[in-house]
Amino acid sequence: MKRYCIGCKELIHPKRLEIIPNTKTCVTCSTTPVKRGVTVLRGNVDKDDTWVDIVFLEQEEYEEYEKSLGRIKKPKKLPKEKIQNYNIDDNIKIVD
Repeated sequence: MKRYCIGCKELIHPKRLEIIPNTKTCVTCSTTPVKRGVTVLRGNVDKDDTWVDIVFLEQEEYEEYEKSLGRIKKPKKLPKEKIQNYNIDDNIKIVD
C-alpha cells in the first residue's frame, strides 16, 4: 500500500511502512530522534552468570559515551536519512 508523508507529501518508503505500519511521516520529516545501541556485559565475570544487554541511548548520550572512551574527539552530526539508508534491495542498511 502506498502512503504519502504528511510533512513533505513524498511517498513513504515501503520498507518503513513494513516496519512501522502506522507511520504518517518519512524518515526526513520524523520528529523521533536517532537512537544508538551499546552492548554491555553484565553479571559476575568470575562465574558463569554473565549476559550481554543492549542499552539504547539518545544521540547526545551516545556521543558523550564515545567521548568518555576516547573513541571520538568531535562527534559528527548525521541527518537521520544518512543513518537509516534504504538500499535498492529494500533491505535496511545502517551507515556509520
